[in-house]
Amino acid sequence: MQNISSLSIALRNLYWSFLNNLQLHKTADGEHGLIYWQNKLFATAIFYALPVSLFALVPSVILQLQEGHIYIVAFNIIALIAVALVAVNKKLDLQLRKFLIAFLIALFSIIMIASMGSFTMGCVYLFPLSIFAALQFSNRIAYLFVGLNFIICALFALIIWIKPFNLPELFHNLSLNHWLIYSVNFIFMDLVVVMLIRMLLTGLDRTMVKEAFLHKELQKELQERTIRNELLKESEEHYRTLFFQSPLPKWIFDVATLKFLQVNNAAINNYGYTEQEFLSMTLSDIHHPDKIADLLLAIERSSADHSSYTTQHVRKDGQNIHVEVRRSDILFQGKKARLVIATDITEQMKHTHAIELRNEKLQEIAYMQSHVVRVPLANIIGITDLITQQTKTDDERELYDHLARSVKQLDHVVNQIVRHAEEVLPAQNG
Repeated sequence: MQNISSLSIALRNLYWSFLNNLQLHKTADGEHGLIYWQNKLFATAIFYALPVSLFALVPSVILQLQEGHIYIVAFNIIALIAVALVAVNKKLDLQLRKFLIAFLIALFSIIMIASMGSFTMGCVYLFPLSIFAALQFSNRIAYLFVGLNFIICALFALIIWIKPFNLPELFHNLSLNHWLIYSVNFIFMDLVVVMLIRMLLTGLDRTMVKEAFLHKELQKELQERTIRNELLKESEEHYRTLFFQSPLPKWIFDVATLKFLQVNNAAINNYGYTEQEFLSMTLSDIHHPDKIADLLLAIERSSADHSSYTTQHVRKDGQNIHVEVRRSDILFQGKKARLVIATDITEQMKHTHAIELRNEKLQEIAYMQSHVVRVPLANIIGITDLITQQTKTDDERELYDHLARSVKQLDHVVNQIVRHAEEVLPAQNG
């Protein structure tokens, strides 16, 4: 039993795969549109209709043979074979196969009505034919099939009324009035059902179009979001590189609590604290006690108004350093924070202090030259002039003249030293 069940399942799957490959067609962009679902419905109908039709054909054939209707039996078998061959024929276009099957059903209905003289037999096939057309074709074609049913009913009414030839015996018991009553109600119900189906499919088509549009927009948004995420990730990588690999100490602190939120390697190396120690400290912990008030004042100011200032920091080993601080306001993990770049200017400050000391010495030298040295020198010049005027011998006069020239040369050298010092000091101060 298990082998038989497995075999039946395998045959069913093979049969369904065969019909599915023949009928289903996706749209150009791979989406499942209304046409795809119409084709899927057609494949499903064929899948069940072909084997199930055998259950209707077998008893019909037996009963028809008992009544002696050999031609009707032959037509039934031929019609079923024709529908099956058309449905699975790969060489025919799918839309053409649908039209051919609809034509065969309509022809079968007409022959059944003509041979059996029963409106019920025609309704059994004409009504599903309209439903089939409404589900598989456009609005215009669906309503054309309703018109076709009306024409078929009208032609048989005309035949029953005029009786241009000998009708089958079954038609003798069917009056024109009854036929018209059946036909009017049938056409009315047929039209209502087709209208409802087409309204449903039209709404479904619009919904699927909107869904497809929204699906495309969602895919587009997802692609844009993916691109933005990649750019953001790349930007974060650049930030991490610029922040952590910078040779200058950098850190981010919370403006409200002054707690360190993030520090780079240069800050760790320059200040001597580990990253964990930094993250457990506040900004005031690395400031000189005399500079805490300046720190709090700087925190209150906007970084845009005062982008940089100088202060004193204290390293872990207790060494004081002078730093130039540049900062900018940022958002860090949803908090108002500030990014700080600290440049150690201790050596620069020492160099500046050394220059100031040298300037003071130069100023002192210039003062000594212009005041301390020049006064005695001027006295010597005056005394030399008096001695020269009081000399009597030529040898003494020549000796004192030589002394006067030497003193004047010394005075000239002192004047040059003073002027040079006055020129150098403003240049260095500037």
